[in-house]
Amino acid sequence: MDYVSYNGEISRKPQIPLDQGFLYGYGVFETINVAQGKPVFFADHMERLKQSALVMGLKLTSHPDQIRTECLKIIAKNEMIRGGLRVTLSKGLKADNLLITARENHYDRQMFERGLKICTNDGVRNEKSRLVTIKSNNYLENLLILNEAKARGFSEAIFYNTQSHLAEGCMTNIFLIKNGRVGTPAKDCGLLAGVVRNRVIQLLKANHIPIEEGHYSSDQLLAADEVFITNSLMEIMPVNQVDEWCYGIGPETLTARIDVLFHQTWGQR
Repeated sequence: MDYVSYNGEISRKPQIPLDQGFLYGYGVFETINVAQGKPVFFADHMERLKQSALVMGLKLTSHPDQIRTECLKIIAKNEMIRGGLRVTLSKGLKADNLLITARENHYDRQMFERGLKICTNDGVRNEKSRLVTIKSNNYLENLLILNEAKARGFSEAIFYNTQSHLAEGCMTNIFLIKNGRVGTPAKDCGLLAGVVRNRVIQLLKANHIPIEEGHYSSDQLLAADEVFITNSLMEIMPVNQVDEWCYGIGPETLTARIDVLFHQTWGQR
Protein backbone atom coordinates (compact mmCIF):
# COMPACT_ATOMS: atom_id res chain seq x y z
CA MET A 1 0.00 0.00 0.00
CA ASP A 2 2.27 2.76 -1.29
CA TYR A 3 0.02 5.77 -1.78
CA VAL A 4 -1.27 8.18 0.87
CA SER A 5 -3.29 11.37 0.81
CA TYR A 6 -2.16 14.34 2.93
CA ASN A 7 -4.49 17.35 2.89
CA GLY A 8 -5.73 16.27 -0.54
CA GLU A 9 -2.28 15.69 -2.08
CA ILE A 10 -1.54 12.12 -3.11
CA SER A 11 2.03 10.91 -2.73
CA ARG A 12 3.97 7.64 -2.73
CA LYS A 13 6.09 8.89 0.14
CA PRO A 14 4.23 8.87 3.46
CA GLN A 15 4.29 12.33 4.96
CA ILE A 16 4.46 12.63 8.73
CA PRO A 17 3.04 15.96 9.85
CA LEU A 18 5.18 17.34 12.66
CA ASP A 19 2.14 18.69 14.43
CA GLN A 20 0.55 18.10 17.83
CA GLY A 21 -1.12 15.00 16.44
CA PHE A 22 2.29 13.41 15.83
CA LEU A 23 4.08 14.86 18.85
CA TYR A 24 1.34 14.44 21.47
CA GLY A 25 -1.27 12.11 19.98
CA TYR A 26 -3.65 15.07 19.61
CA GLY A 27 -5.92 13.70 16.93
CA VAL A 28 -8.72 11.32 16.02
CA PHE A 29 -9.04 8.66 13.39
CA GLU A 30 -11.34 6.15 11.74
CA THR A 31 -10.45 2.74 10.30
CA ILE A 32 -12.68 2.00 7.33
CA ASN A 33 -13.11 -1.41 5.77
CA VAL A 34 -12.64 -1.67 2.00
CA ALA A 35 -14.59 -4.48 0.34
CA GLN A 36 -15.01 -5.00 -3.40
CA GLY A 37 -13.02 -1.80 -3.89
CA LYS A 38 -15.46 0.38 -1.93
CA PRO A 39 -15.35 1.92 1.58
CA VAL A 40 -17.85 0.22 3.88
CA PHE A 41 -20.23 2.15 6.20
CA PHE A 42 -18.49 5.35 5.14
CA ALA A 43 -21.24 7.70 6.39
CA ASP A 44 -21.17 6.05 9.84
CA HIS A 45 -17.43 6.61 10.10
CA MET A 46 -17.66 10.23 8.99
CA GLU A 47 -20.35 10.96 11.55
CA ARG A 48 -18.20 9.49 14.32
CA LEU A 49 -15.12 11.34 13.07
CA LYS A 50 -17.09 14.59 13.18
CA GLN A 51 -18.32 13.94 16.72
CA SER A 52 -14.84 12.91 17.91
CA ALA A 53 -13.37 16.07 16.39
CA LEU A 54 -15.87 18.19 18.32
CA VAL A 55 -14.88 16.54 21.62
CA MET A 56 -11.19 17.08 20.86
CA GLY A 57 -11.57 20.68 19.68
CA LEU A 58 -10.47 19.82 16.13
CA LYS A 59 -11.83 21.38 12.97
CA LEU A 60 -12.93 18.99 10.25
CA THR A 61 -13.15 21.43 7.35
CA SER A 62 -13.35 18.83 4.57
CA HIS A 63 -16.86 17.79 3.57
CA PRO A 64 -17.54 14.02 3.81
CA ASP A 65 -18.05 13.91 0.04
CA GLN A 66 -14.58 15.37 -0.44
CA ILE A 67 -13.07 12.85 1.98
CA ARG A 68 -14.87 10.03 0.19
CA THR A 69 -13.42 11.21 -3.12
CA GLU A 70 -9.91 11.18 -1.61
CA CYS A 71 -10.53 7.70 -0.19
CA LEU A 72 -11.62 6.41 -3.60
CA LYS A 73 -8.47 7.88 -5.14
CA ILE A 74 -6.29 6.08 -2.59
CA ILE A 75 -8.20 2.83 -3.20
CA ALA A 76 -7.65 3.19 -6.94
CA LYS A 77 -3.97 4.20 -6.69
CA ASN A 78 -3.23 1.27 -4.38
CA GLU A 79 -5.33 -1.08 -6.54
CA MET A 80 -7.25 -2.16 -3.45
CA ILE A 81 -10.03 -4.72 -3.70
CA ARG A 82 -9.96 -5.61 -0.03
CA GLY A 83 -8.18 -3.81 2.79
CA GLY A 84 -8.52 -0.92 5.17
CA LEU A 85 -8.22 2.86 5.14
CA ARG A 86 -7.24 5.02 8.07
CA VAL A 87 -8.54 8.59 8.03
CA THR A 88 -6.65 10.66 10.61
CA LEU A 89 -7.44 14.23 11.64
CA SER A 90 -4.61 15.75 13.68
CA LYS A 91 -4.05 19.08 15.42
CA GLY A 92 -2.00 21.42 13.23
CA LEU A 93 -0.30 24.72 13.93
CA LYS A 94 -2.50 26.83 11.64
CA ALA A 95 -5.02 24.32 10.34
CA ASP A 96 -5.75 20.74 11.25
CA ASN A 97 -4.32 18.04 8.98
CA LEU A 98 -6.12 15.18 7.24
CA LEU A 99 -4.09 12.08 6.43
CA ILE A 100 -5.50 9.02 4.60
CA THR A 101 -3.44 5.84 4.54
CA ALA A 102 -4.09 2.29 3.32
CA ARG A 103 -3.33 -1.12 4.79
CA GLU A 104 -3.95 -4.82 4.29
CA ASN A 105 -6.85 -6.62 5.96
CA HIS A 106 -5.50 -9.85 7.45
CA TYR A 107 -8.83 -11.14 8.78
CA ASP A 108 -10.20 -13.91 6.55
CA ARG A 109 -12.88 -16.61 6.51
CA GLN A 110 -10.44 -19.27 7.71
CA MET A 111 -9.87 -17.18 10.82
CA PHE A 112 -13.64 -16.90 11.26
CA GLU A 113 -14.03 -20.67 11.03
CA ARG A 114 -11.29 -21.26 13.62
CA GLY A 115 -12.31 -18.49 15.98
CA LEU A 116 -9.92 -16.36 18.03
CA LYS A 117 -8.36 -16.81 21.44
CA ILE A 118 -8.62 -13.69 23.60
CA CYS A 119 -7.63 -12.89 27.17
CA THR A 120 -8.35 -10.58 30.05
CA ASN A 121 -5.67 -8.21 31.35
CA ASP A 122 -4.77 -6.31 34.49
CA GLY A 123 -5.55 -2.90 32.99
CA VAL A 124 -8.72 -1.11 34.07
CA ARG A 125 -10.83 0.94 31.69
CA ASN A 126 -11.78 4.31 33.21
CA GLU A 127 -15.39 4.75 32.16
CA LYS A 128 -15.26 8.41 33.24
CA SER A 129 -12.40 9.36 30.92
CA ARG A 130 -13.30 11.96 28.29
CA LEU A 131 -11.25 10.01 25.74
CA VAL A 132 -12.79 6.56 26.26
CA THR A 133 -15.75 7.15 23.94
CA ILE A 134 -13.78 8.54 21.00
CA LYS A 135 -11.23 7.04 18.62
CA SER A 136 -8.27 9.22 19.51
CA ASN A 137 -4.63 8.83 18.50
CA ASN A 138 -3.83 7.98 22.15
CA TYR A 139 -3.66 4.22 21.63
CA LEU A 140 -0.43 3.40 23.46
CA GLU A 141 -2.02 1.60 26.42
CA ASN A 142 -4.13 -0.49 24.05
CA LEU A 143 -1.12 -1.38 21.91
CA LEU A 144 1.09 -2.31 24.86
CA ILE A 145 -1.57 -4.61 26.30
CA LEU A 146 -2.39 -6.05 22.87
CA ASN A 147 1.29 -6.81 22.25
CA GLU A 148 1.54 -8.52 25.63
CA ALA A 149 -1.52 -10.63 24.78
CA LYS A 150 -0.07 -11.63 21.41
CA ALA A 151 3.19 -12.63 23.07
CA ARG A 152 1.13 -15.04 25.20
CA GLY A 153 -0.56 -16.54 22.13
CA PHE A 154 -3.81 -14.53 22.18
CA SER A 155 -5.25 -12.32 19.44
CA GLU A 156 -6.97 -9.71 21.61
CA ALA A 157 -7.22 -8.56 25.24
CA ILE A 158 -10.36 -7.31 26.94
CA PHE A 159 -10.88 -4.73 29.68
CA TYR A 160 -13.12 -4.45 32.71
CA ASN A 161 -13.93 -1.00 34.10
CA THR A 162 -13.53 0.45 37.59
CA GLN A 163 -16.81 -1.20 38.63
CA SER A 164 -15.60 -4.64 37.43
CA HIS A 165 -18.02 -4.54 34.51
CA LEU A 166 -16.96 -5.83 31.11
CA ALA A 167 -16.08 -2.91 28.82
CA GLU A 168 -14.30 -3.64 25.51
CA GLY A 169 -11.22 -5.07 23.86
CA CYS A 170 -8.07 -3.23 22.84
CA MET A 171 -9.33 -3.13 19.25
CA THR A 172 -12.83 -4.59 19.48
CA ASN A 173 -16.28 -4.59 21.02
CA ILE A 174 -17.50 -7.78 22.70
CA PHE A 175 -20.82 -9.67 22.62
CA LEU A 176 -22.03 -12.53 24.82
CA ILE A 177 -24.71 -15.09 23.94
CA LYS A 178 -26.60 -17.04 26.59
CA ASN A 179 -29.70 -19.15 25.91
CA GLY A 180 -30.28 -17.45 22.57
CA ARG A 181 -30.05 -13.93 23.99
CA VAL A 182 -27.29 -11.52 22.98
CA GLY A 183 -25.71 -9.04 25.37
CA THR A 184 -23.06 -6.38 24.92
CA PRO A 185 -21.62 -3.83 27.36
CA ALA A 186 -23.56 -0.56 27.53
CA LYS A 187 -21.83 2.62 26.44
CA ASP A 188 -21.56 3.86 30.03
CA CYS A 189 -19.29 0.91 30.81
CA GLY A 190 -16.47 2.90 29.19
CA LEU A 191 -16.09 1.89 25.58
CA LEU A 192 -15.77 3.14 22.06
CA ALA A 193 -19.04 2.22 20.37
CA GLY A 194 -17.80 0.72 17.12
CA VAL A 195 -19.52 1.15 13.78
CA VAL A 196 -19.96 -2.61 13.36
CA ARG A 197 -21.12 -2.94 16.99
CA ASN A 198 -23.88 -0.46 16.30
CA ARG A 199 -24.80 -2.16 13.03
CA VAL A 200 -24.99 -5.56 14.74
CA ILE A 201 -27.34 -4.18 17.39
CA GLN A 202 -29.50 -2.69 14.62
CA LEU A 203 -29.46 -6.01 12.77
CA LEU A 204 -30.47 -8.06 15.82
CA LYS A 205 -33.40 -5.77 16.59
CA ALA A 206 -34.58 -5.90 12.97
CA ASN A 207 -34.50 -9.71 13.05
CA HIS A 208 -36.16 -10.01 16.46
CA ILE A 209 -33.12 -11.60 18.09
CA PRO A 210 -33.07 -10.58 21.78
CA ILE A 211 -30.32 -8.01 22.40
CA GLU A 212 -29.47 -6.09 25.54
CA GLU A 213 -26.89 -3.43 26.28
CA GLY A 214 -26.02 -3.93 29.93
CA HIS A 215 -23.46 -4.41 32.68
CA TYR A 216 -21.74 -7.79 32.68
CA SER A 217 -19.45 -9.42 35.22
CA SER A 218 -16.61 -11.87 34.66
CA ASP A 219 -18.92 -14.65 35.88
CA GLN A 220 -21.43 -13.80 33.16
CA LEU A 221 -18.69 -13.83 30.56
CA LEU A 222 -17.52 -17.27 31.67
CA ALA A 223 -21.10 -18.57 31.72
CA ALA A 224 -21.83 -17.50 28.14
CA ASP A 225 -22.61 -20.12 25.50
CA GLU A 226 -20.92 -18.11 22.75
CA VAL A 227 -18.75 -15.00 22.52
CA PHE A 228 -17.91 -12.88 19.50
CA ILE A 229 -16.04 -9.65 18.93
CA THR A 230 -16.42 -6.96 16.29
CA ASN A 231 -14.53 -4.18 14.60
CA SER A 232 -14.60 -2.63 11.15
CA LEU A 233 -12.00 -4.90 9.55
CA MET A 234 -12.92 -8.24 11.14
CA GLU A 235 -16.64 -7.39 11.22
CA ILE A 236 -17.99 -10.39 13.24
CA MET A 237 -15.43 -12.79 14.68
CA PRO A 238 -16.23 -15.84 16.87
CA VAL A 239 -14.21 -16.32 20.04
CA ASN A 240 -13.29 -19.91 20.87
CA GLN A 241 -11.44 -19.15 24.10
CA VAL A 242 -11.16 -16.46 26.80
CA ASP A 243 -8.14 -17.12 29.00
CA GLU A 244 -8.53 -20.86 29.68
CA TRP A 245 -12.30 -20.97 29.15
CA CYS A 246 -13.60 -22.37 25.84
CA TYR A 247 -16.76 -21.53 23.87
CA GLY A 248 -18.76 -23.12 21.10
CA ILE A 249 -18.15 -22.07 17.51
CA GLY A 250 -19.26 -23.44 14.16
CA PRO A 251 -21.98 -23.19 11.49
CA GLU A 252 -24.82 -24.15 13.86
CA THR A 253 -24.17 -21.34 16.35
CA LEU A 254 -26.14 -18.14 16.72
CA THR A 255 -22.92 -16.24 16.00
CA ALA A 256 -22.75 -17.90 12.57
CA ARG A 257 -26.40 -17.03 11.92
CA ILE A 258 -25.77 -13.40 12.86
CA ASP A 259 -22.78 -13.32 10.52
CA VAL A 260 -24.90 -14.66 7.65
CA LEU A 261 -27.59 -12.05 8.34
CA PHE A 262 -24.95 -9.33 8.48
CA HIS A 263 -23.57 -10.18 5.05
CA GLN A 264 -27.00 -10.79 3.55
CA THR A 265 -28.06 -7.34 4.73
CA TRP A 266 -24.97 -5.36 3.75
CA GLY A 267 -23.24 -7.68 1.27
CA GLN A 268 -19.63 -6.82 2.09
CA ARG A 269 -17.92 -10.10 1.16
